[in-house]
Amino acid sequence: MSTKARQIIMMVDDNKANLTVGKAILSEHYDVYALPSAEKLFQFLTHVTPDLILLDIEMPGMDGFEALTILKGDRKYCDIPVVFVTAKSSEEDEYEGLMLGAIDYVTKPFSATLLLKRIENHLLIEQQKAKLQDYSDNLLKMVQKKTQQVSGLQNAIISTVANMLEFRDNETGWHVHRTQFYMKALIERMIEKGIYVQELLTWDLDNVLSASQLHDIGKIAIPDAILLKPGKLTDEEFAIMKTHTTKGCAILSSLNYTQDPEYYDYCYEICRHHHERWDGRGYP
Repeated sequence: MSTKARQIIMMVDDNKANLTVGKAILSEHYDVYALPSAEKLFQFLTHVTPDLILLDIEMPGMDGFEALTILKGDRKYCDIPVVFVTAKSSEEDEYEGLMLGAIDYVTKPFSATLLLKRIENHLLIEQQKAKLQDYSDNLLKMVQKKTQQVSGLQNAIISTVANMLEFRDNETGWHVHRTQFYMKALIERMIEKGIYVQELLTWDLDNVLSASQLHDIGKIAIPDAILLKPGKLTDEEFAIMKTHTTKGCAILSSLNYTQDPEYYDYCYEICRHHHERWDGRGYP
């Protein structure tokens, strides 16, 4: 039967007697590292990560305030809770320690019972914080997964509608996929060549490619006699065919889609302008 790993406490004090007493009090409940200086603390931290540090302030060489400043400035150690255990009892010293990031301030000589209870409470808080962070991380993953599922469903519906339009137009049904492929290739090549890079890098490429599937949605409003005509269109018929761009925009506008305005803008702009040419010709 496995046993739960004991939590680790590092106690830092230049006074051997204090280390001996502290270790005797704590060893029954925790694995204790008794360290005679802040320099020794940082040597051990390269090999062992404690659950809590008990830190004296007045020590030769690096004092507790300096050690705490270094701890809180290092991403590897900044989340380790630190409790000052010191003979310095002024309000100013306590305030400075708390401002630097200590979670508590215990004055010496300390009560064994109170020290144990304070450590127990702080470790419990840290455990609850860790559980809360895990819950938050898992919740974020669930939201991201659900968002991907909704986005996938949205794209599937849009793709189905777009392909229905293409089949109605006697196309092969792959026109939509070719359009997406060519758009992606064109955008990537423009970025590679340095053409409109600043603007293109602000685009959400996935949204742009998804929105491109609706570029011909206005063909819903074109009469079958024109849309399905096997021969060349007359000028009057072609004039009606060209209105599929503006009619498509009218259809999109009627949706009043406000949940994702960026996606709507992509749909609208592509629908309206996909027959316009680089030289200014085209329509509408």
